[in-house]
Amino acid sequence: MTIISLDRAVVTALDTFLATNQLFRIVIYNVGENPLIRNLPFFFPLLIYWFGNSTIERRGRILIGLVATCFAVFLSVTMQYVLHVHTRPVLDATLRLYMHSSDWDHQSSFPSDTAMLYFALSSVIFLVNRRMGLLAFLWAIFSAGVCRVALGWHYPSDILGSLLIAPAIVYLFSKPAFIRNGVEKALTALQEKMHIVNTLLVLFLAETYNLFPGLRSIVEILVRLARHHLDIPH
Repeated sequence: MTIISLDRAVVTALDTFLATNQLFRIVIYNVGENPLIRNLPFFFPLLIYWFGNSTIERRGRILIGLVATCFAVFLSVTMQYVLHVHTRPVLDATLRLYMHSSDWDHQSSFPSDTAMLYFALSSVIFLVNRRMGLLAFLWAIFSAGVCRVALGWHYPSDILGSLLIAPAIVYLFSKPAFIRNGVEKALTALQEKMHIVNTLLVLFLAETYNLFPGLRSIVEILVRLARHHLDIPH
């Protein structure tokens, strides 16, 4: 069985179960579509670890991880616009899903940007607290994995791609000593102005909470410009 056939089989099976099981449908819809339920297990511990009795080293790890998360989502959105691995399940008429299709500005769904965000945030939490990080990963697998696939937004391979890429990016950003040392020195120098750093962090997390709408807009503009000037096909 090929990856594509396995993808389609899983999406179809979950969609059938969603159509026939009301309790499952309620859970999936509320977890998959409610941003507060989806996001709370990630943002609550991050804010606790930042504003709690935290050290410069811990805050440095969080900052580096959040920058890596931003890059991971940027990469995911760019890949969706530039590459066409497969058509998003809800837009594939051959699947005839129970889920009603919605309007999308692009058809490709690989890799999942939502899963990329959640797996990256889980990796950041893991760097600070391994037990809480593992719990965050499990929630990401369910909320961004099972739910997004069941709702027809993504195939399992989209989620798997994000699971492989996101932690790797966070690790690559966090590993170099010169990056950690530079961020920690900057935080030490800004000790008397932490209110400014905290404000910027909250604004950044607000953008992150909504899946980087500003960043996505920038990617869309860059892709349109590239297609116009470099004659890249849609």
